[in-house]
Amino acid sequence: MKGVILTAGNAKRLRPITDCYGKVLVPIYDKPMIFYGLSVMIKLGISEVAIVCNKSDFNVYKKLLVKRYKKFKIKLFIQEKALGTAHALSYVKDFVGKDDFTLLFGDNIFVMNDLKKYLCEAKFKNNGITLFAKNVSDPERFGVIQSDDNNNVISVEEKPKSPKSNLASTGLYICENNVINELSNLKMSERGEYEFTDIINKYVKNAKARVCILPESCNWLDTGTFDSLLECSNVVKNYEDSYGLYSCLELDLFKENIISKDEFINEIDHYSNNYKEKILSCL
Repeated sequence: MKGVILTAGNAKRLRPITDCYGKVLVPIYDKPMIFYGLSVMIKLGISEVAIVCNKSDFNVYKKLLVKRYKKFKIKLFIQEKALGTAHALSYVKDFVGKDDFTLLFGDNIFVMNDLKKYLCEAKFKNNGITLFAKNVSDPERFGVIQSDDNNNVISVEEKPKSPKSNLASTGLYICENNVINELSNLKMSERGEYEFTDIINKYVKNAKARVCILPESCNWLDTGTFDSLLECSNVVKNYEDSYGLYSCLELDLFKENIISKDEFINEIDHYSNNYKEKILSCL
């Protein structure tokens, strides 16, 4: 299985912060936002990830990730035009090849103690496409999922005025390989974009879409405003105060046997003594 993280976008609501760099490079407490998405991929046992980014962020990602994490293979793709999620996904068609893949919208952050259990169970049960969802009090702000008692998806609606459930799509999907092939069958929507939702609805129609409902203990965090960025950082800090570092790539890679002990020690030498002590204390 391979991983795909979508990070391109203007993030106008976060300017002037995003005048400096893209939204998914914004710091969340003690690390860039992109680290949280990469951690999700590592927990799934994925060691090859494609990042679709803006041209202005390409060199930052290259220095931050590609040149540092040799065993964790990260490939960058520049999205030239903003024509929708499915269009962004089309850039990685050759990268995905014949593999299944996990797709993540990079500005979604999940903080929970046993996230790996839910990820791996969904990966095992996937028979088409699996949508990760969370119960929310304001579903009209999100893509809303309606499902049956067996977690089969009945419908998906984008920001409906009258939601059929409180299940919000979290921007995380596990996909069989054929999902990537469906891109060539898409037509541009009325708003001038190629919609990933159109692919999901085809899988719903064919009874091949499932939902994985994340528990109440999972913090699915919004990063769309200045206040929510601060709140997100506070959630991560509180978690780390109780449980130790979260989404530390070196720790995740070592725990999943993607890097050796010697490689792990070499990687963390990059950090300050204080941060290295935090990492080592988690072992």
